[in-house]
Amino acid sequence: MERQAEINLIKEILSYEADKSTDMQSHCSSIAVDCYTRDDQFEQEQQLFKEMPIIVGHGSQVPEAGDYFTRDICQVPIIVLRQKDGSLKAFINVCKHRGGRLARKSSGQGLRTLVCQYHAWTYETNGKLRGVPHRDGFSDMPDRCKSLTELPLCERFGFIWLRLSPITVEDQDGGFENTLNQLLGDTIIGDLEGYQMDSHVVFDPKDFHRPINWKLAVDTFMENYHVRKTHKETIDFMFLDTVGSYKQFGLQQRNLYPKKTMTGLREKDESEWHIREHGNFLYLLFPNTLLLIEPDHINVSIVYPDGIGHTQLINFTLLPEKPSEKGIAYFRKNNEILYRALEEDFSMALDVQQGLHSGACEEFLHGRFEQGLRYFHENIDQLLAKR
Repeated sequence: MERQAEINLIKEILSYEADKSTDMQSHCSSIAVDCYTRDDQFEQEQQLFKEMPIIVGHGSQVPEAGDYFTRDICQVPIIVLRQKDGSLKAFINVCKHRGGRLARKSSGQGLRTLVCQYHAWTYETNGKLRGVPHRDGFSDMPDRCKSLTELPLCERFGFIWLRLSPITVEDQDGGFENTLNQLLGDTIIGDLEGYQMDSHVVFDPKDFHRPINWKLAVDTFMENYHVRKTHKETIDFMFLDTVGSYKQFGLQQRNLYPKKTMTGLREKDESEWHIREHGNFLYLLFPNTLLLIEPDHINVSIVYPDGIGHTQLINFTLLPEKPSEKGIAYFRKNNEILYRALEEDFSMALDVQQGLHSGACEEFLHGRFEQGLRYFHENIDQLLAKR
């Protein structure tokens, strides 16, 4: 973030706090409750996940040739593999013979070949078919069966981005990365480059599975109105109540949730103003990745639909370097608070999920200072309307 933009944001927050106000829209908005329960909408949302670049992990999770991890996203099983030349490739984790699963573990190291457990078809890590038992029985197999189905992929800002549909000619020679850049836009690209996450390492990864719609999981991040009540036992003491800044850049969002210590900057020279020490940025990288920027680390939450009423959330912390034993203890303690707060959010989201079919509400209201929710749902609706 440019220095002047950082100073301007702090001034914006200090002005809100002095006026006992916050960043607000001119009017409330609402969404239909059935956006969380309609099968047809959920099917279209899954298609969005298959058409857009999404984050599936961080480069530090697969540092060496043969390192890999697998995911199942929107009914598409994938495997991401580090190649001998240091590049990454992603494939649908399915044998081209009769659809058997290839890699069954969630991650591993030193993989040399992919072997289907059904009929022992064997593939190189670059996806090329290497071995077929009794190959003479497949002497006329079509070329499309001689390699795995590759997905477009790039590494950007330390993250691994891909699309859940097969690679095309347009994706090659930097085409997929250009698509990603256009989606993110200059401001968000500048911010992400500034955090230097390509040199960070993953710490304390956790997977969560909860019986809630995926959008309810995202909703819990998109406003700080709930912090005073929901998080009164964990993090409320640190933050200004319902004061924040909410900015949208195309489909992307950047929210600022200021801490109470930010008010002390009034007594300091602007040269001593550093926003990261006194507030948390929350980025939504549309549609499903949330970055929480803290003073000395970054928390990453990736939300995947796992059925209309089920969600998988992959969470990990990014650290600037591999921590010492003392650092491990420090960051584990920090994450204990984070995961307690996350469970508090899950509890509220589950309450909402259980009432969706009750008929009590036809719509959910978004307050003038809950525009993060408004932006998120309006962007989904606008994209679905174009289909």
